[in-house]
Amino acid sequence: MKRRNRMLAILALLLVIPLLTGCWSQREIDDLSLVAGIALDKAHETKVETALNKNGAARKKDDLISITYQVFTSSSGGGQGRGGGGSPEKKRYENFTETGDLLLESTREISLRTERPIFAQHFKTLVIGDELLRTTPIRNFMDLMYRESEFRPSALVFVARGLARETFELKGTKEIPAFRILKMVDNQYKSTRILPPVSLAKLLTYLQSKSSFLLQAIVKGGGEIKFAGAGIVHGQSGKLVGFLDEDELGSITLITGQVRGGVVKFTDEETGQKNLYEILSYKSDIVPRVDGENLSFEIQIESRGRLSESWVMNEKSFNDRFLKRQGQYAAKQLEQNIRQTLKKIQKQYKADVIGFGKELRIHEPKTWDKVKSQWDQKFSQAEVRVHAKTIVAEYGASGSKVIEHRNPPGP
Repeated sequence: MKRRNRMLAILALLLVIPLLTGCWSQREIDDLSLVAGIALDKAHETKVETALNKNGAARKKDDLISITYQVFTSSSGGGQGRGGGGSPEKKRYENFTETGDLLLESTREISLRTERPIFAQHFKTLVIGDELLRTTPIRNFMDLMYRESEFRPSALVFVARGLARETFELKGTKEIPAFRILKMVDNQYKSTRILPPVSLAKLLTYLQSKSSFLLQAIVKGGGEIKFAGAGIVHGQSGKLVGFLDEDELGSITLITGQVRGGVVKFTDEETGQKNLYEILSYKSDIVPRVDGENLSFEIQIESRGRLSESWVMNEKSFNDRFLKRQGQYAAKQLEQNIRQTLKKIQKQYKADVIGFGKELRIHEPKTWDKVKSQWDQKFSQAEVRVHAKTIVAEYGASGSKVIEHRNPPGP
């Protein structure tokens, strides 16, 4: 009996040993080029690529697209980025750019220029240049991202005003640009001009439904980067059709209610002075109205906030008349901003980037079934009414009264 138990124990041990051998497929971090971000542009060779091709490194290809990988380097590393120039100062990243006609082929080509293979399983940021997005449907060059398991679906997607790879170079800092962009998204609670993040996974839902959508825009200047409005991607063509500026993007987030914080600048019409209404809480509802063949929408807004800055010096901040007047002007300005932005996306771009169609599908499914095939055109003709209510709840250190105002319904 004891011998039998001993044999069973040995057999069990032999079966378990293969499971304790560790990660057989592991790769050492030091042997990989860990990718922080990826930039895609219409074909623009870097100086390094041009020099290499001139000296005999050229391959048979059609120059359609450039891909830039931003990879980690050791904190003590420095020198110029091999992908096309850079600052001689020490930095924690290096950029590799390759131009060709297929992204995967270009990625493999980079392995001929670096001792460590590209490893993109941890990349965080994808930036697309506006020239590429205007001329090529986004679904064409995003195919690789969804086919290859190496690319993370949680990575965030942006559009650059200009070359995307230029947003991956910063002056006067060792910070990794791809991570700087990622951290800037966290400031959404401070501004209405920052979109809720669009991940690769969320982008796929837009592409599958052929819905129009927005991407946060980035601009480069003076060695710095900044969020600057949003790019409009049309659902049917999959191409960039234009941009919204920062104020217009602020109006979009106010319509959708995707607001975590921000301000509304307005003018006191009696004095001509500038004031600032700071949003503390916010709610927005889009309500579809169907009357026979006529389709319209109402945007109902409720906001609670404070008068955080006032240049009107001849009245006390505790004065009820003054506070009510500021609430009226803030609500009026908010409605005006929204109407101007709606006019642009309805009449100029004819693209529902807000989600009116989604609300119609939820509340009026029969009507949606009739119009969904030509929704962008139908949306461009729909009447949209805006009603805003503001609640002034705080004045910083100046007081704590609550003054509510509902602006009279506009046209």
